[in-house]
Amino acid sequence: MKRRIYIFFLLILVLFIFIIYAFSPTFIKKKDVEIDYGLSSLNIATKLYKEGIIRNPVSFLTLHLLFKKKLEAGEYEFDGTVFPWDVYFKISRGEKKLYRITIPEGYDLYDIANVLQDYGISSKEDFLKYAISAETAKRYGLNTHTMEGFLFPDTYFFSKKTHPIRVIDTMHKNFLKKTQKLREEVKQNNMTLETWVTIASMIEKETALKEEKHLVSAVIHNRIKKGMKLDIDPTVIYALKIKNKWNGVITKKDLLIDDPYNTYVYKGIPPSPICNPGLDSLEAALKPAKVDYLFFVARGDGGHVFSSSYNQHVNNVRLYRSKR
Repeated sequence: MKRRIYIFFLLILVLFIFIIYAFSPTFIKKKDVEIDYGLSSLNIATKLYKEGIIRNPVSFLTLHLLFKKKLEAGEYEFDGTVFPWDVYFKISRGEKKLYRITIPEGYDLYDIANVLQDYGISSKEDFLKYAISAETAKRYGLNTHTMEGFLFPDTYFFSKKTHPIRVIDTMHKNFLKKTQKLREEVKQNNMTLETWVTIASMIEKETALKEEKHLVSAVIHNRIKKGMKLDIDPTVIYALKIKNKWNGVITKKDLLIDDPYNTYVYKGIPPSPICNPGLDSLEAALKPAKVDYLFFVARGDGGHVFSSSYNQHVNNVRLYRSKR
């Protein structure tokens, strides 16, 4: 009888020591662990054990048996003193490692897709599949076939393998937040949201100088009123990007391609924005300068020279091309 009691207490002691060991913290020097989609709780616990995040899979499985939380796939970062429950609740709350990405003003969907792919946020193909979609645009109340122009250029934090719709949703909500006051002015001007952003996108691509944006806006508005073609190079570049033919150099032959985005061939604005403009360009699209300019040419230093007549424009082109 005494022998049985001794064995019983010995087993209790061994179990107690094991629990203390299994649930004791690990000391980690900043380590990332990726939990793949579809892994069972056993496989997750085993992977965490092999990676040195927990001392024994039993601790993680015990916690899962008690709390039965949903375990989210993704990349997680661990650092310092880590207890098993820290690991379990971090994964169950989906507190994934975040990457800081910056989308500059003027980036189009193809540029954004490359940034997302470089950081492992989303593949280029997956993002473009959802971003260039009439169904996605309709979901946000847009009368267009693409989200181009409506994803606000800013700094964001995303985890790896984030679904493209979540990325789009985050960036579009930021667009709505940042443009709230301007959108009220758009309604007062009897301009559609799509027209406004399309004009702003061309302004964004034509000049990076804030002081020139209202002048470029004036040229675009003046040419539209006169029924003139806009003749804007970035619209041609965008057409080439859509066709996967953009190689970084625009030629005279490119200016003749038959594409609705080509403003050298088709009058009026393109079917949709050609990039995602910043607030300065969006404001300029609503408030063109009160000038009669119809032309402008690059000086070669980042700025432009504006003119009202074709003859003056031709002289400016000759002058600044000879200087370059």
